[in-house]
Formats: sequence, structure tokens, C-alpha cells
Amino acid sequence: MRRKPNILITGTPGVGKSKLCEELIRSGLDMEWIEVGQVAKQCNCYSGYDKELECHILNEDKVLDELESRMEEGGKIIDYHGCDFFPERWFDVVFVLRTNNTLLYDRLEKRFVTQTKVGEKHRTCKT
Repeated sequence: MRRKPNILITGTPGVGKSKLCEELIRSGLDMEWIEVGQVAKQCNCYSGYDKELECHILNEDKVLDELESRMEEGGKIIDYHGCDFFPERWFDVVFVLRTNNTLLYDRLEKRFVTQTKVGEKHRTCKT
């Protein structure tokens, strides 16, 4: 039994997942914030590279292997835009963030250079 809950914060890129996690940690919440994209980068959890979208392809099995023992401890806030490959047993609560599509598009446009990336990033790329 975990002494602290595990939380998943998920939603389309640009909805504010990282901002929410920053605020939770800054407020003194005694939990560890784990950005799945950073774990993938640090541990090379990729199965290839998509040249068209200019991004790595996430190897979900490697990510799960990297996180498994950490999740057993509890007290984790997982920040990722997907949720379908995580085991349900890992989480005590899941928050799915949403925002107005116009606002989201504007945020993504600022984040990504080409129009193609803005339209495709949130649908296809896994990191």
C-alpha cells in the first residue's frame, strides 16, 4: 500500500499540464513531479525518429520499465499528454486538462515553427 497517492495529469500538448504541476510543487505539495518526455530523453526511451515531424518516437515499454519501481513508492505526479499505455494500478487519480481550441492553437503556434507541426504535433508525435 502506498503512503502517498500517485497522480496523472494528462491532456493535449499546450493545455497547461506543466504549469499545473509547477504550481502544485511550488505550493509545497510533497510529491515528485515526473515529466515523461524528460524521462524518455534522459533514459533514451525511443524506438526511432520521425523525420517528417522532427521528433523521437516514444518506446512506451522502455518508459514503463524506467518508471515501474518509482511508482510503487507513491507520491508521484506524472505529466504526459497520453494515458493509454500506463497501468491503471499506478494511479489514484487522473486529471484530464482541456482548454478552448482557439487558445490551444495559439499556444501551439508559438511553440512550434511550421504550420504542419502545429497541426500534427498533438495528434502524432509521442514526445
